[in-house]
Amino acid sequence: MSSGNFTFPDAGEPPSAYDFERTLLLGSFLGAMSWGIHFAVYGSAMYFSFVRLGDKRRGSNTLSWLFMPYMTIIFGLSTTYLGTSIQTNIDGYITHRNDPGGPAIFVQNSFRSTMVLICNNIFPTISIWLNDMLMIWRLYVIWGVYWIVSLTVVAFLGSFIMGTLLLFTSAQPGHTFNSADAIKFGTAFFSISLSLQVLITLIIVFRLIYLQRQATKALGNTPEYRDHYISAWTILLESSAMYGTLGLIFLILYNKNNPVSNVFLQLMVQWMCISSDLIILRVMSGSGWTTRTAEKYTSMIFQTPNQESTMSGRGNTIDVLEEV
Repeated sequence: MSSGNFTFPDAGEPPSAYDFERTLLLGSFLGAMSWGIHFAVYGSAMYFSFVRLGDKRRGSNTLSWLFMPYMTIIFGLSTTYLGTSIQTNIDGYITHRNDPGGPAIFVQNSFRSTMVLICNNIFPTISIWLNDMLMIWRLYVIWGVYWIVSLTVVAFLGSFIMGTLLLFTSAQPGHTFNSADAIKFGTAFFSISLSLQVLITLIIVFRLIYLQRQATKALGNTPEYRDHYISAWTILLESSAMYGTLGLIFLILYNKNNPVSNVFLQLMVQWMCISSDLIILRVMSGSGWTTRTAEKYTSMIFQTPNQESTMSGRGNTIDVLEEV
């Protein structure tokens, strides 16, 4: 079986558009791979949520009832986003490949369509807001101090306003997500949201590292007690560091209108949802911080450091591991 030599009419596409097209296609591939990871994490988190509902020893299962619809919503948003991106590529590279200007012009024009506006603009923005709210909740759980959380709530309100303005501007006739005026609001929106993520990350990391050192003083260098909740891996997951890193790279490229931002946008949307589900997975499987964990852990490590309190502290640690 041999393939013939196929030639296609010149669509009048400038060579400068090739980079834009390549990044769209590459972003879809990497986004699809990340979605596969998201699907696995989502399934695992839902499984442990159902297990928790059936475990009467867990007491209140309010978190399960809240987390299951939350995860399902962000999974649906990320899936729809990926599906729309793939369909847009199919239309641009296959169905309308001979349109004037080639796939790049078709894709840019498709940004004005209702489907792309909703699925590729509104849905990711909603996902970012949901992720920000989850991280604010985690900050409260780990710190338990209202005034620290209030600072992040103010930043979230700023992110919400800028995100709304971005969506409103990109929906206007003749405008897209990559229009000059939309980029201004987009840069402000992503800057505030990522700054919020960085701020929460630093505060959470500081808290966990501090507790880790206090646990070492109180219990000694005993990994089974110290590292269950405060290991380096825990810090990485609880702070949603992967999403923050990808988001920072995307913001820099997006602000410069660099086509490579298409790749990091696809990755950022998926890993943002993955980070949220990983946090929930840890909580539902009993490995993540809860309000009860924080209270018992901090009360245990700040006892008077004598032999009796140390032994009692170790017992409390075991209770914490068993009850959460």
